[in-house]
Amino acid sequence: MPDEYDAVRRDMSNYEKGLYFELGRAQIRGETPDKGWVRQFEIRVGPEQVRRILDSARTDGKGARSVERKSGRVNEAEARKQLGLEREALDSKQLTHSTWETVEGEKLPAKMLGDMQALERDFPGQFRHEVVSRADAARAIRLGQSLISQQLELIRAYELTRADRARKRLGKIREIVRAREGKAKEERAQEKEPQQRGITKERDEQARENKARDERARLEPEPATRVLRELPTWAQILTREDNRDNGQPPTRADRNAQAVEMPGLEIKPGRAQEPPAPPPVPQRTPEQEHENARARAIQERNNARALARENGLSPQIMGILGLNSNEPPKMINVDQARAHAESERDRSIHQQRERERAERERESRHRGE
Repeated sequence: MPDEYDAVRRDMSNYEKGLYFELGRAQIRGETPDKGWVRQFEIRVGPEQVRRILDSARTDGKGARSVERKSGRVNEAEARKQLGLEREALDSKQLTHSTWETVEGEKLPAKMLGDMQALERDFPGQFRHEVVSRADAARAIRLGQSLISQQLELIRAYELTRADRARKRLGKIREIVRAREGKAKEERAQEKEPQQRGITKERDEQARENKARDERARLEPEPATRVLRELPTWAQILTREDNRDNGQPPTRADRNAQAVEMPGLEIKPGRAQEPPAPPPVPQRTPEQEHENARARAIQERNNARALARENGLSPQIMGILGLNSNEPPKMINVDQARAHAESERDRSIHQQRERERAERERESRHRGE
């Protein structure tokens, strides 16, 4: 018939049954930590130092006093191995006393009982087998369960207190980290400030230089325009060649153009009187006149080409002026060439202003950051 002991253990696992029984019996017998008793006490037995875990034990002189408790069904092989190790420990004086407790009415293997009786016979007063009544076993289980509940409450309170301390400590750590980050940010800003001032100063100087260059470009003509202005006689030269080819006599303008040695040199105004008449020209055949005119035109074109290169005239403009070709010179439209040069100058000024505007926008965004 089920009794109180069976009712107490009904809904418990084997682990809980053994744990509550051990804790309750240890408390009833006074095996408490303040008296030197330790749960799950370990010893090493024999030459091979086999590990043996005792349910409850305390030191006793040079050895130890131990208690082993079995609350229900027993594993025969495991129990006999434990008894064999305790025999060696008693024989080597590692254990001074050993007590085994079992519960009344619980079935024990015959060989295990024989081993315990042999130990009692061989080690009188040192090994003892004690049978606990079922009522005392039920009381021990209730007491052990109560002790575990109290320990869990203590553990829970301890864990809550520790968690609260951890939260406070974490808050302090975060404050320290924020303070350090703020200080590091200020130091980085102080380090970057001189560099930023240098960059801003350099940009201001660059902006002033760009503005001055823009103003100079507005007041001074571009090289292409200047060269065009310094080549006023090129069209006249070409026109004169055409007139010679047609057999027309040279005009006063032709004679003035012949007085110019290099394009771009200023023609000094003469006095009010007419220039002296040119010396008589030897009679030449039309073929000779044509070859001479061609040679002079080529020489004058080479001089104009050299002047254009010295003034940095682009190959495109030189092409418009006909200075890149080795073919015989042809009539050019000076007005069209001048207009193209001015358009190139305006486009260059516009591109420069666009670059300055983009630079100002980048600088404004950088200051805003």
